[in-house]
Amino acid sequence: MNTSAKRLAFKYRSGDAATLARDLASLRDATFYAASRHTLNDPFEGRFDRASLDLQFDAIRDLVSAITPTASASLDAVSAAANEVLEFVDKSGVFSLSYNPLQELIWAHYGGSHRGFCIGYDLERLVEFEPNVHHFLDVQYSNAAPVLQPSDLISSESHLDVLKKMLGVKSRPWAYEEEVRVITVPPGLHEHDYRAVRVVYFGLRCPESNRSAVMEALAGRSVAYEQVISPPSSYALHTKKLPDQYDSTPKYKQNVAPISEGAIYPGYLKPEQKQYADYLYKAAEIVRREPYCQEVTNVDFSSSKSKPGKPIIYAHFLRAPNKYVKRLFSLSDIDKQYKALDLPPNDV
Repeated sequence: MNTSAKRLAFKYRSGDAATLARDLASLRDATFYAASRHTLNDPFEGRFDRASLDLQFDAIRDLVSAITPTASASLDAVSAAANEVLEFVDKSGVFSLSYNPLQELIWAHYGGSHRGFCIGYDLERLVEFEPNVHHFLDVQYSNAAPVLQPSDLISSESHLDVLKKMLGVKSRPWAYEEEVRVITVPPGLHEHDYRAVRVVYFGLRCPESNRSAVMEALAGRSVAYEQVISPPSSYALHTKKLPDQYDSTPKYKQNVAPISEGAIYPGYLKPEQKQYADYLYKAAEIVRREPYCQEVTNVDFSSSKSKPGKPIIYAHFLRAPNKYVKRLFSLSDIDKQYKALDLPPNDV
């Protein structure tokens, strides 16, 4: 489902006193809340047409029972499996965002009539902590509920196909939202990489106290800030850059994690790889400074990604107990990122 190019999506917040503390905590802690579909504001969420599906199951059941009565039990098992896939949707959560940070109606409906703010997330960063169970999908708009077919339940990614139809389609009047959804399993509060927050837009009426509180919550994270403005003679919305009040704050989550003993094996390198051995150590130095790296566990040349004269280096690191992350580097990636570390000349 993550087929879109890297891009930003926006979550509008009202800035109300009742919810401000919650939203500031979410920014500080780098979390987002994915609601179950039954708690979303549209009562038609998850509505779909399964008549075609049921008719085909009934027809096949009648045919199979007439020819081989004992086979009916097998078909019942398939039907039960289909229902299990459908129930999977009710175990999923939805975090709704918009691709448009300057949508007039959304500011009125969800942005506290411009008293709130709008958070811009890098979608890929937002889901990468749990890439196997967190996905994003673009909402499609239609005059009719989606039709569920048997093929949706027997594909290699049946759960995702059903999610797309049940949680990825809304009626046309909602099209102004330009919605994209992060789907999670289960619903509830989820952690994300704090670097997913790239920009915050403040509404026309957002008080200075709220702007300051948001900047304080995000201090040291290199977030950009924009103030929404509107010329007196038009309804158009534009923005102007705002300075970060906490620009001098030290960088958030500075880190130098350990490199495990034996993470790099220069003695096992192939002859054509030995000329690039220093890049293994440089890659390790880059990765150990990842904010969420707890330990660099393995650095080597990728046999599947490398090409003659164009080696690709991978680095594994421990992000959390039993959770490992793999990063890939070209030599030019390493040169650029290692130079940015500003290490002493003989550090590697």
